[in-house]
Amino acid sequence: MVLGGSCLGEVCNVFKKLYSLYLRGIINHKSIKMKKLIFLLILFPTIIIAQKNNNGKVYDQHPALDIAEKFGQAWISGDSETLKSLVGEDFRMGSAMNTNPNYKGGDINDLIGQSSWMTNNFVNISLRNKGQAYPDAIEYKRSGLFVQTFQEFIAWDKNNGFKIKTPFNAIFVFDKKGEKIIRFWWADNRAVWQKWNLSRQTIKNGTIYKDHPYIGKVRQIWYNLAQGNLDKVWKDFSPNARVNDSNSIDQSSKSLKDHQEYVGEVFSKFEFVSIDEVGYPDYIDYEGSGGVVLSWYNMTVKNMKTGKNIVLKFHSQHDFNEEGMIVLETLYYNDRLLK
Repeated sequence: MVLGGSCLGEVCNVFKKLYSLYLRGIINHKSIKMKKLIFLLILFPTIIIAQKNNNGKVYDQHPALDIAEKFGQAWISGDSETLKSLVGEDFRMGSAMNTNPNYKGGDINDLIGQSSWMTNNFVNISLRNKGQAYPDAIEYKRSGLFVQTFQEFIAWDKNNGFKIKTPFNAIFVFDKKGEKIIRFWWADNRAVWQKWNLSRQTIKNGTIYKDHPYIGKVRQIWYNLAQGNLDKVWKDFSPNARVNDSNSIDQSSKSLKDHQEYVGEVFSKFEFVSIDEVGYPDYIDYEGSGGVVLSWYNMTVKNMKTGKNIVLKFHSQHDFNEEGMIVLETLYYNDRLLK
């Protein structure tokens, strides 16, 4: 915007004075000259505000883009010699996310140390343009040559397998000749790195119980199935509970009503024989996010048409809300045995 706040304020004041004079009858609004003057005063701020000022040129092909790309690949591969060859003597680098007002960033030695640390702790490191984004080289009239990149950083911790995946946007500032990088500032998702840092620690996230009232509720589900009491199987389920079936083609959950209909169809074709608990169930009470019962069962049913017995191996997970109702049932088994 060319027009400053004070200038715009002065124009407004002039307009107010003229309007005041008009209301008091001191000026004649029918005068052609006055009409033109009022019109120009109304139009003047809009004209000035709408002006544009060309401050440089943007390029999608430029030698600086090649330098920035070479720099990025050397940085993630630990190529210290290439990094040294691409930066100027007064090079500074650092995270644009740093909130320290006195932060001045690091020098070339810090850059090389960071690059070495990265390659020593991570594998399969990549730095690529994100989606359809591409870098820009901008030759500012007053500020010189800049390169802006919009990329994605991906790496795996070689010690624990944690995957780092974060947007990585960077700004490169070049020297007056446009040949050396003198500033390298980047912004990424700090929350991803914080999560990675926690992944290297031992942090308790709840308590495991081998005996618990919720385990009893899950056992009641299997007991009522065994007794054919289908109307009692769902007594501890929330009305809005969902069911995940590992055999679902689209892996989507279904409503409790749909699952009840499916179980009814199965038991119209198969006769229950026996059910045995394998090992023992666990109830995991997660901190701040409810709990889940994990259990394992072998269920034997007889095909009413062929008379053959079939053993179904089940692993089930039942998620409970704070009221002790089941809100999600997840079942793992081979439904091809029921075909």
